[in-house]
Amino acid sequence: MELTKTEFDLFRKYIYSVCGLIIGDGKEYLIVHRLLPLLKKYSCKSWIEFYNLLSNKKGSLNEDVITAINTHETSFFRDLHPFNLIRDKVLPSLIKNKKKNKKIRIWCAAASTGQEPYTLSMIIHDLIESTTLKTVKHDDFSILATDISEKTIELARDGLFTDLEFSRGLPAKYKKYFSQEINQWKVSPAISSIVTFKKFNLLESFRVLGQFDFVLCRNVLIYFDDKTKLDIVHRIHSLLPEDGCLLLGATESLAGQTDKFASEHEGVAVIYRKQNI
Repeated sequence: MELTKTEFDLFRKYIYSVCGLIIGDGKEYLIVHRLLPLLKKYSCKSWIEFYNLLSNKKGSLNEDVITAINTHETSFFRDLHPFNLIRDKVLPSLIKNKKKNKKIRIWCAAASTGQEPYTLSMIIHDLIESTTLKTVKHDDFSILATDISEKTIELARDGLFTDLEFSRGLPAKYKKYFSQEINQWKVSPAISSIVTFKKFNLLESFRVLGQFDFVLCRNVLIYFDDKTKLDIVHRIHSLLPEDGCLLLGATESLAGQTDKFASEHEGVAVIYRKQNI
């Protein structure tokens, strides 16, 4: 079913209003590919009928559209280099500067189906078990994992992964943290115990989330316009302590865009350190 230019503009303006994502010119195919199954599911006979239904936010349609239009590409140890940086530099620094009787809090924004926060938890667990860093325990950490899609968060919370998801990017040494359940793999309670999942829209106020020592906001800012991206980054800045840091995706950069963070390069990985201005 073809989408006219007028219909395309209606849908992309709506999508921008609810989740800040930019659908660029000429990407009618994206709307059709992602939303046509929903149009049929809700028995709409035209794109305008579907848009009118969406505008009224009938039932779970709004959630279905948000889930469909967002990219949920992820894997364990995605890009690998940043996780080496986290293990070798970020976590030891967080442990060294940890306040007594206070947990180290980490936020994984746009966590999708959970591979990133579970990867972090595995790294923390393994680091504590395999080194002399015995001043902290695994449960001295708290990881908040958020995503805009409730359905995606439910999948992440279940901690169940297919053979393909399990094998994709996961080093052999970390497979011990999963148990096989028929044709799926379940993350162990030891790993899931410090991870909390929450539905959250990055356009909302961050005040309800509290403060964090370290924030990962990877592979999501590329979908926002510059104004929204900087707004999100600056609000993350306000959540971090004086020595807090931010990690972005491999194709994302703050170079020349803000003076609130200073970049530190470790090989091909980059960490952004909070600047108090």
